[in-house]
Amino acid sequence: MKIILSIMFLICLLILTACVQQASITTIEPAKAKELLDNKAELGLFVLNVHTPYQGKLDKTDAIIEDWQSIAQHKNQLPQDKNKPILVYCRSGRMSESAAQQLKDLGYKTIYDLKGGMRAWNTAGLDIIDWKD
Repeated sequence: MKIILSIMFLICLLILTACVQQASITTIEPAKAKELLDNKAELGLFVLNVHTPYQGKLDKTDAIIEDWQSIAQHKNQLPQDKNKPILVYCRSGRMSESAAQQLKDLGYKTIYDLKGGMRAWNTAGLDIIDWKD
């Protein structure tokens, strides 16, 4: 009987583990980022600028955290819901790459990192508010 209960417990544990959504970081090009921003409300997207120092921002940015090395210290600026998708960016992509990993470590499930940052966005002919490259 103990063996059967143990097996049933392990099966339940495996099922629960499989049901838990795994976190992912997806590096995206400016065109995909624009598509996400255009559908921000429908997606429930949160947009985060992590460039230090401030060099401008994309339209519809929800928060600016200039302390990109310590994202956890700024939890009050991040969504409470860890399932809310986050688009993170900086000027070149280096700071946002680190920030994206920190967001994943904090338990956020869906993170998009803008490849090449605001520079790539600008090169693609897209507007940046207060651009100071």
